[in-house]
Amino acid sequence: MSKLIITDDEITIIEELSGCNYSPEKIALYLDADKKEFMRLWQTKDSLIRIAYDRGKLVASYEVNKKQKENAQSGNITAAQIFLKESKEEEAKNILNNVLYGDEY
Repeated sequence: MSKLIITDDEITIIEELSGCNYSPEKIALYLDADKKEFMRLWQTKDSLIRIAYDRGKLVASYEVNKKQKENAQSGNITAAQIFLKESKEEEAKNILNNVLYGDEY
């Protein structure tokens, strides 16, 4: 059983730090949490820590992509090129995951 108790404020901190590309180890240090216990929970895909970590990365990625899309739509050629490149990379990842894992991912 887990001895590590995570508060709502700490969930928000995990989301914010992961969105800034901090590693789970650094987040544990920031929270002054037991690193082994934090990492054990982070490795559990349905734990609050892992969900908050993944959500933070997703939200940050969305915000960047949203701004990139807005810049592309306003006529910024460089932004359009970057947006299209990232779209193709994401599509390729999705195809690869579908081939490797099927409906499981």
